[in-house]
Amino acid sequence: MKRRIWTVAAGLAAVAALVAVPAAMAAYTSPKLEVTRTATGTTVKASLSPDDDPTASVRIFAPAGTQLTTSQAPGTVLGPVRAIVKALDLAGADLPLEGQLVVAAPGQIPAATVAQCTGGATPLATWLMVLTAAGQTLTVPTYLVATTGTQAALGPAYMQICLPPPDVPAGTPGRATFGAKVYSAELTVNGVFSAVAVGAWVGFWTPYTPLVGAVNVAATVASPAAIAPGALSLAARTAGRGAVVSGAVTQAGQPRGGATVTILGGTARNKLTTRKRVRVGANGRFSTRFARGTFFRATAVATGAAAAPLCTQLSAALAPIPCVNPTVNGFNVQSKVVRKRR
Repeated sequence: MKRRIWTVAAGLAAVAALVAVPAAMAAYTSPKLEVTRTATGTTVKASLSPDDDPTASVRIFAPAGTQLTTSQAPGTVLGPVRAIVKALDLAGADLPLEGQLVVAAPGQIPAATVAQCTGGATPLATWLMVLTAAGQTLTVPTYLVATTGTQAALGPAYMQICLPPPDVPAGTPGRATFGAKVYSAELTVNGVFSAVAVGAWVGFWTPYTPLVGAVNVAATVASPAAIAPGALSLAARTAGRGAVVSGAVTQAGQPRGGATVTILGGTARNKLTTRKRVRVGANGRFSTRFARGTFFRATAVATGAAAAPLCTQLSAALAPIPCVNPTVNGFNVQSKVVRKRR
């Protein structure tokens, strides 16, 4: 994957300009970003340890080459949202929230609130995560902001989310409802971001200093999520009355170990009734033997996974911002039906 996915590193050389980060960094290392494409949109999951410092701000940059559609009318539902918060006012209980991502009406969010979160930038679009839990409704503004200057190397825009401090004393103005400390949020955005075959979403996370509600810019970290299509090759050679069936699973041209391959075999193309399941090795290859059969077809399923080389490739470009918990998307791909060869 290095040659294609990791080429985004070249466009990140000026990323340190996104946030002014002093050399000394606090330990805030659990944030993770995972991105997958759906038939109609993009699902973004942002998560971290519930025991980490509270998060103040998250910026999630869409990959270079993404086309944006922001003409949705106010009230349009863009997709479902699920979140988990640690409710500090409820003895730290986990509180699941569900709701929808909705296009906000002009002026629905006070201009001062918008400016405080976006640093004065005018959003391309303003959305609301409308979440419910325990009979209460929580509304979290989400802004789509166009990149400018050196930021444009990352992509055309980023989603900006600002969260209130959950752990300051009760009664403090601006404190989070329930003392809600968000540590997992998954939102699906339909009809806004075009598909990009190969690239990387990049999240920049900034925490609060615990108990005081002050934004700790020095502890900002970056968590990238690579996206790339998967591919499956399949071949069969005669072995007695059956066959040895083998192949390879790749992602962006590189071996994708750990995937699961299900192979169907049979005596006719339309009669594949024998099933075998194999695990792909670290080198991306797999092989198994069928006692009988002439025709074979395979399906490979790979789940989202860690992608350590991504941070290695981006570390110099992101410096001094640490790169943590890089991921790559999962995929499901099917081969053509093949006939065994002698």
